[in-house]
Amino acid sequence: MDPVPVPRTAVEWDRVREAKEEVLSRDPFTVSPADHPHVRPEVVSSWRRSMIAGVDPGSTGFPVDPEFRSSTRLAAVAQPIMNRLKDQISDLNSIGFLTDRACRLLTAVVGDFPGDGRIHQLMPHLGACVAEEVIGTTGLGCAHELQRPVVISGSEHFRTDAEMLTTTGVVIRDPFTKRYAGTLGVHCRREYGSAAILPLVVEIGRSIETQLLASRTDVEREFFDAFSSAQRRFGGAIVGVSSRVYVASNGARDLVCDADEELLRSVAADPDAAGRTLRRRLRSGATVRIEVLPVSRPRGEYAAVLVLVPVERSDSGADGRHARGWTGDRTETAADVRASLDRALSAGHPVLLTGERGSGKRHEARRALTAATGDGTIVELDGTLAHRAPRDWADQLSARVRSGATAVLISHVTEVPSELAPTVADLITRVPGPVIGTTAHESGSDDAAPLLRETFPVTLTVPPLRERRNEFAELCEDLLTGLGRPDEPVALAPRALAALAAGDWPGNVRQLVQVLTSARIRTTSLTIDLPDLPAQYGPSRNRSPLDEVHRAERDVLMAALRAAGGDRNAVAERLGVSRATVYRKLKRFQLH
Repeated sequence: MDPVPVPRTAVEWDRVREAKEEVLSRDPFTVSPADHPHVRPEVVSSWRRSMIAGVDPGSTGFPVDPEFRSSTRLAAVAQPIMNRLKDQISDLNSIGFLTDRACRLLTAVVGDFPGDGRIHQLMPHLGACVAEEVIGTTGLGCAHELQRPVVISGSEHFRTDAEMLTTTGVVIRDPFTKRYAGTLGVHCRREYGSAAILPLVVEIGRSIETQLLASRTDVEREFFDAFSSAQRRFGGAIVGVSSRVYVASNGARDLVCDADEELLRSVAADPDAAGRTLRRRLRSGATVRIEVLPVSRPRGEYAAVLVLVPVERSDSGADGRHARGWTGDRTETAADVRASLDRALSAGHPVLLTGERGSGKRHEARRALTAATGDGTIVELDGTLAHRAPRDWADQLSARVRSGATAVLISHVTEVPSELAPTVADLITRVPGPVIGTTAHESGSDDAAPLLRETFPVTLTVPPLRERRNEFAELCEDLLTGLGRPDEPVALAPRALAALAAGDWPGNVRQLVQVLTSARIRTTSLTIDLPDLPAQYGPSRNRSPLDEVHRAERDVLMAALRAAGGDRNAVAERLGVSRATVYRKLKRFQLH
């Protein structure tokens, strides 16, 4: 069967519109391209995805992403070419667009649209998101989604206000990194959308890629040469990290997520790690060996290529999760962790609390130790301070142990210098009362960390704040108790609590404490209300429509994952998207 052509006439556009109206009347999960043989399959699939994302076909306007930044390499390199494009399309009644990797408008050039103000009303502002899940089927949005050249004509567009257009989209890739850099598109009135317009956009896109390649400095070329060499030599999961660049191979994208970037940057930036093989735990819970291959850089900068090899579960004893002790399940709730922590201390076991930075490990440790001792007397030391005077720090811990300390808390315990590890491990076993150590996931000296982790027979993971929505009110109440005076307890108004609970909290409990402390200072009463909160949470907060779109899309993705039992291929088939798109969205929403 011959492929369905792009519609070019009023009769063809009317037929496509009838099919679209029938699709819009159905449950999107029942829509199949096979049911509409007169419409291109990729268009029907895009309509289906747009419906699942909650796009309104009657909507107008373009939501602007508040996090947009226009000063990108792509924008700087492409602008001269876009200026030349304006001359080329000046007689074609067209508009040229360039978007970034998130499909946000970087720049636009306008041709001649005599006497047609409707076209200019369809001009998005810089920073506007034109992704498929935000405004539905367009050339730019579909190219971004499918990662290939696309043309969308007339009533093939999902939104009614775009049916007067023919839109195109061509993906631009950085020739050095091979990564998706952005999308180039040209829009014109639908009757002017000849078969020649897409090849023109493809040619201009290749010109931008050529300029991206030429814009790289010698230092950057050396870095990417080292990354490419490691890919050829080792294969698998390779990550290149420098002061300015973070690039991952396809194998690495299946292993690491966006939240792991900070960890990998810290490894690359550590001069003592160069040439060594380290062991770290990723956000997913997987443990990897990391071979660090340094790359020369100017003074004050860093660069390294990291070769990541997953460690089998049977080889995980070095990170402390060994058979002789208890371990906390990473899906446990905070209440479960507290109960396990209290039981372990009652049984006389030293406990290691792990978790993301700022997740409240110290807060949970002090709560448990106070409950265990009754009098609140806790000896607390910070492992990071041991580097200033290692012997003095060890002597201080030893003296506290000899004096019969009722409870000991060692924060950042795996950060102590490696020469102190045996001494600290021995002292931990000799503390007469309850003892808790805290550490971030897989942080610490590579020589000291395994020994110190193994000293604790019980390891529990404190979940991040984003996984603790059901206890948000209780947590805020607990934190506010510590911020106010006993005779003047401070409470949160319901709408203030709702505003805080809607946040993403990348800084976890530490960030929440900062927000509550600021609000406590601002309030003139004993109730913190919306006006007392920082601007991003208070009444002046202009919630972007993108927030709701992304929240709905995340919910759909999570529902599909549950229905498919976590099978990514089944999720892709169910949602009508590629497997690569599923992985990209899993990383965006940190569901990887």
